[in-house]
Amino acid sequence: MYKSVIEISGKSIDLDSYYNALLPEQDFKSERAAYKLKKLKDKLTITIEAEDATSFRAVINTIAGLIAIVQSSIEAVDKRA
Repeated sequence: MYKSVIEISGKSIDLDSYYNALLPEQDFKSERAAYKLKKLKDKLTITIEAEDATSFRAVINTIAGLIAIVQSSIEAVDKRA
């Protein structure tokens, strides 16, 4: 079993963006891998569990891609303000 925890801290509005981007993908669980989200006031915790390295890598890549998209969006909005 492979398990990892990712924590993202920051402004509540930014954490909402990460949470909302990751939430739909959370429902696409497979028998081999899944992740759970837990949002607190100033922190988002992503717990990843997988049966094998290939599945673990796939979930990590999906999450990393979504996080990168959200981060780019946040930076673009911040530049406008």
